[in-house]
Amino acid sequence: MQSVTLLGFVFRYSVYKDPAGWLNINPINGTVDTTAVLDRESPFVDNSVYTALFLAIDSGNPPATGTGTLLITLEDVNDNAPFIYPTVAEVCDDAKNLSVVILGASDKDLHPNTDPFKFEIHKQAVPDKVWKISKINNTHALVSLLQNLNKANYNLPIMVTDSGKPPMTNITDLRVQVCSCRNSKVDCNTAGALRFSLPSLLLLSLFSLACL
Repeated sequence: MQSVTLLGFVFRYSVYKDPAGWLNINPINGTVDTTAVLDRESPFVDNSVYTALFLAIDSGNPPATGTGTLLITLEDVNDNAPFIYPTVAEVCDDAKNLSVVILGASDKDLHPNTDPFKFEIHKQAVPDKVWKISKINNTHALVSLLQNLNKANYNLPIMVTDSGKPPMTNITDLRVQVCSCRNSKVDCNTAGALRFSLPSLLLLSLFSLACL
């Protein structure tokens, strides 16, 4: 491995600024390599570009130092699942309008690995089929009821899938509070026991068996 010589000077190299600690430079020939996986979503990356600074020091007397900037553009891959918001909603037990909440979805990736998102109610059991989810646009969907429900708290598993290849999916429980709405007063404090969808009940049963 030979050192770099220019106009009779021998140069040595070192890292001056590497915010995430991702890079290494050979002090003799100036070859830069990585010491970790480069992450586009890192707070050290600005608009998909990672910036690092290096020093080159010659063999003069006294030695002179120069600074070089390396810009690394990071391409996006579909490595983030989308997420929904909000995760809590309220509806009256005698509501005439059975719309519950408008859900939005977001993703840390870039197009085409984000929207349009696909919204679904995950593994809805037959007794639980009082819920409906309807697409509004590429990033939002409406959750509504097909009938009024008794006052209680319900966990509704919402599955959202992005448009990446391969796509990524996330399942999040939407907590729906069915409240008493009388005389212009909304009371959700006594909504009753939490009611689970069938998948949640199965998971709870398996957990209980494991603890026996």
